[in-house]
Amino acid sequence: MIGNHYDILGVKRDAKQPQIKKAYHKLALRWHPDKNREQRAFALDQFHRINEAYHTLSKLELKILYDHQLSQYESIESIKNLINLLKQNDSNDQNNDFDYSYDNFLSEEEQELLRQFKQRINEPGIQKKIRKSH
Repeated sequence: MIGNHYDILGVKRDAKQPQIKKAYHKLALRWHPDKNREQRAFALDQFHRINEAYHTLSKLELKILYDHQLSQYESIESIKNLINLLKQNDSNDQNNDFDYSYDNFLSEEEQELLRQFKQRINEPGIQKKIRKSH
């Protein structure tokens, strides 16, 4: 089980407390170290992850904080992916014209943000700053 607390418990982000509790009990029974003696170390690790996920998602204050942090992390990952796409595009395109072929997975708002970002990073002053930072 790798991933965020929702992935660990196998529930959606909008899951209600009864769903979270049911998923926790099912997984805690499945991965209890006493029931997995042949894989005790692995089961113990899984059991700790399950308990940590349940502890966080079962308390409203902790869940709100966790959801906020998870959203920030996902936003950062999206920006990193966007930058990687831009780098790939720049290395593949000698004319430095941006290819807007990301329609299949970006919304119109995201495409516009991408266009503005691309225009901004190609400004001469920004290019100098980018080169200096590397």
